[in-house]
Amino acid sequence: MYYYRTMRGIHCTRDVSEGLDGSPASIAGRLTDLLPGSRIYCLNQVHGDGIVFAEDISPGAVPEADGIISCNPEDVLCIRTADCVPVLLRSEDMPVIAAVHAGWRGLAMGIVKKAVERMQALGATVIHVSIGPSIGACCYEVGSDVLDALGRETLQYRNHACYIDLQGVALSQVCGAGVDRRRVHVVRLCTSCNPGEFFSYRRDGAAAGRNISVIGGKSWLLPGLQAG
Repeated sequence: MYYYRTMRGIHCTRDVSEGLDGSPASIAGRLTDLLPGSRIYCLNQVHGDGIVFAEDISPGAVPEADGIISCNPEDVLCIRTADCVPVLLRSEDMPVIAAVHAGWRGLAMGIVKKAVERMQALGATVIHVSIGPSIGACCYEVGSDVLDALGRETLQYRNHACYIDLQGVALSQVCGAGVDRRRVHVVRLCTSCNPGEFFSYRRDGAAAGRNISVIGGKSWLLPGLQAG
């Protein structure tokens, strides 16, 4: 199946978006240059659980959402992160792809699980998931607000401080929605610990750029870490 073989996606290293302000417009412009002729979809991400369908988006529009699904694997779906978890999804038995931006607020609202469920509602039964680089439990110290929202399933307690594994929360949601764990690839790299490869808001503050994760079209040709 052509669409399955070519839509694995990529978690780009920072060189792809270096020098940009990280806005949807700047990222879309860079991707248009790198992938000429492609339909590029970027979102106005708001740390919620909104998921849109590419087929419903008017040309040039930038919807307010944190997840996007397409039934056309030639579409290029882009998620911007700077410590949050990028999640790329694809179906083996249907031409369906998705990209999700999962910060702690979105995870608390179950956005990753909802994305899987919407793909399943379209008929996808064999879904592969790639959970990309994000801030790791090594660096993500949190307070009671995040603990109350996410629970203690991935809590680590060190030196009188609490740390959460956001990738672990995303993994739990994926498997809770019925995805076979053997079809889930987790890129265990911390954005904060790897300044040469990734931007990090926790490390660099408001001046941090944005990492991008992309799926669809010829996005897999971009520099970065191939989605599993």
